[in-house]
This record gives sequence, C-alpha cells and structure tokens, in this order.
Amino acid sequence: MTQLHKRNVLITGAAQGIGKCMAEMIAARGGQLILCDINQERLEETAQLLRGRGARVWAKPLDISDREAVYRCAREVQDETGGVDVLINNAGIVFTGEILDLPDEKHHSQVEVNLMGTLWMLKAFVPPMVARDQGHIVNVASSAGLLAMPGMGMYSATKFALVGLNEALRVELANRHSHIKTTLICPYIINTGMFEGMRTPPLQPPLTPDDMAQAVIDAILSNRTIVAKPFTAFIPPIIKALLGPRAMDFILRLTGLNTAIYHCKGFYRP
Repeated sequence: MTQLHKRNVLITGAAQGIGKCMAEMIAARGGQLILCDINQERLEETAQLLRGRGARVWAKPLDISDREAVYRCAREVQDETGGVDVLINNAGIVFTGEILDLPDEKHHSQVEVNLMGTLWMLKAFVPPMVARDQGHIVNVASSAGLLAMPGMGMYSATKFALVGLNEALRVELANRHSHIKTTLICPYIINTGMFEGMRTPPLQPPLTPDDMAQAVIDAILSNRTIVAKPFTAFIPPIIKALLGPRAMDFILRLTGLNTAIYHCKGFYRP
C-alpha cells in the first residue's frame, strides 16, 4: 500500500481541474506537494490555497513538452525536496476536429504534450526512484485510449500510445525486480471544460473532477495497476476483439458517440 502522509507527490496539470482536486485530497492526507503547470498564475493560486490549509507546497511553472525545462525542473526538485515519491502525470491537452481538417500545429501540440511530455517526465523523475527502489508512478490516459473517438483522433492516438508506454514501463520495471508501482488511469469524459458541449449518452453523463480525483487517490493507496472509470470503459476493447470493429461501429452510431465530439465548443471546421 502506497502511503501519502509526508510523501513528496508531484502532480502535472495541477493548477485546475482533476489535478487541483487531487492536490487538495493529497494535502488533506498530509502529503507534501510539488505542483507543476504551464499556467503560472493559476498554479500560484492553487499553491497559496493549499499552503493556507497547512500543506507544504512547491510550485513549479512548467511546460512538460519542453524537454530541457523538465530535466532542469527535476534537478531543482531533487535539490529542494530530496526527491519525488509519487509522480502523477496528469497534464494533457485536446483539440477537437477531424484528422484531415485539424491544422498540423494542433496535431503536433497534442503529441508533444500528451505523449512526449509524459515521456520526459518519466525519464527525468523515475531514475532516482529506481536508484532508491521506491516510488509510485501514475499515468493519466483516457477511455479514448481504449476506444478511439471520431472528432479527436490525434488525442485518442496519444492516449493509446500512453497506454502502451505505461504497459511497457510496468514490465520493464518488473524485469528489474523493482518495487516501484505503476497505475494507469483511463477516465471517461470529465466535466472540466476540455470537452464542453459534447453530447454524452443519457445513461453516461460526464464524471465530476472530485469523483475522478478520488478514484485516482484510491488507486494509489491500494496499488491498483489500472483503473477505468466507469468500468464500462473496458467493454469496447472486448467487443472489438470478440465481435470485430463493425459491431463497435454499430454501437457508436446507436449511442451517438460517433458524432458526440462534433458538438464540442471549439470543434475545428475549416
């Protein structure tokens, strides 16, 4: 069981949404927080809020897609805090629009943040964990990494890649007989504004940030290897494997998920 009390917990994308909710919950459990986000103003607001509640907090403005900045941040964190015990890779971005329409730079940004940024965080912060043979890594992917969603194909691609990256890392650490734990999180749509306007099926409303954050904290405490919320996110891969893609396509049309993303605010149309 991973402990949070008096442990150094680093969270990316910590200034708002699920990242902020996780920070509040970890602070309430006595964790010491290293908060990273590209939005410096909101990051400092979150840090001050938690310091006001008695938490020990280091705020580190950071663009995780900037490899050198990530490595520099890792050196600073090691010097100032003594190292990270729990790494939560939560930061991510999404641009909605069809694959052939979305501008090149929007595709590139999603790869650089969602996939490469997570890779730089792993390479910068995990080696000291390996040296100590102690730590816990949380990679926040998406249910869109288990079922590709039309209208945000590159986002889905980066999350599929993150699922694979996490799986390979987990086995590589096991090959080293490491005691470092890994947890993969695959949430459904979270009501944070990233997918504002999306038409979700009536029986499957968006998750709240608090509910998802609590699921992540529970997964850390119980050393869960993979968590999908809701559990039905595991069903599409099974359907595709057993019945084939056409069956899944039919279900997408039946539920309206084949065009649900097309209603998102900011959906790109050339």
